[in-house]
Amino acid sequence: MTTSVLTTNKTTSNSLVSKYPILIFVLFVYALTWPFFIFEVLASYDMLSFELPMPIMILQAFMPGLAAVIVTGMISGKAGIRALLGKLLIARVGFRWYIFAVFALAGIIITAILINNLFGPSPALPFLSTRMPPFSGTVEMLLFILSQLIFSVIFNSEEIGWRGFALPRLQAKYSALISSLILSIPWLLFHLPLFFKQGSSQADSSFISYGIGMVATTIIFTWLYNNTRGSVLLATLLHASSNTWTQVFSINSAGPNQFLGWTMTGVSVLVAVVILAFSGAENLSRTNTRIQE
Repeated sequence: MTTSVLTTNKTTSNSLVSKYPILIFVLFVYALTWPFFIFEVLASYDMLSFELPMPIMILQAFMPGLAAVIVTGMISGKAGIRALLGKLLIARVGFRWYIFAVFALAGIIITAILINNLFGPSPALPFLSTRMPPFSGTVEMLLFILSQLIFSVIFNSEEIGWRGFALPRLQAKYSALISSLILSIPWLLFHLPLFFKQGSSQADSSFISYGIGMVATTIIFTWLYNNTRGSVLLATLLHASSNTWTQVFSINSAGPNQFLGWTMTGVSVLVAVVILAFSGAENLSRTNTRIQE
């Protein structure tokens, strides 16, 4: 009798996960990451007398990927997990896509700073962040940027979840554009606790501006993903470059600057609109069918 009840409960659980895989995945992501974020928020207000050790905080970076692995395992077992992680090995996609993944966000940020310096109400900003360490020369600076990029690639599993797990499931039901719009919502809410953390870039941002920018960024990610045969490696590289360039350039070190924030959003939206115009809403690709699962 006990075995029968346990089997029934397991079957019901697996059926629920199979029926609502994206919802279950998103809930797992929040459950595994928000405790870390909330701890950071409380610590930023000195409501806690200690900080979590860095190795513990680094664990947070692996939680979105872990959530995707757990839900995939519940749905498809070990074979599904191998297929999911195999998307990290899709590397032969053409050199131009690596160039885009590494430098696209740098171009967007530089353009936003230029517009801010030309038309913004505040004094002109330096291009490099004031938080950057002093360098003895260009080579040392480039090595620092490279190390930051590599670190962000290694310690970031978000794209295993958002692009590797969620996006192809959405694209099996909806167009690439609609899938991007839907996916941008949980991705935005994933960052929600950071809007309450003192000193974070989100805390200095307009939630509306950040949200619109997130929609545009999600479209850019989908375009890259569908044009690289579903490469989570390239999506991770684009994500890592975004994290890197926002630290290198003064986009996040200038203090509260609503004009700069909205300018950054506007440039991102422009890029997304151009991509949409040339690639089409159905697949966000002129040559490939959207990646589905």
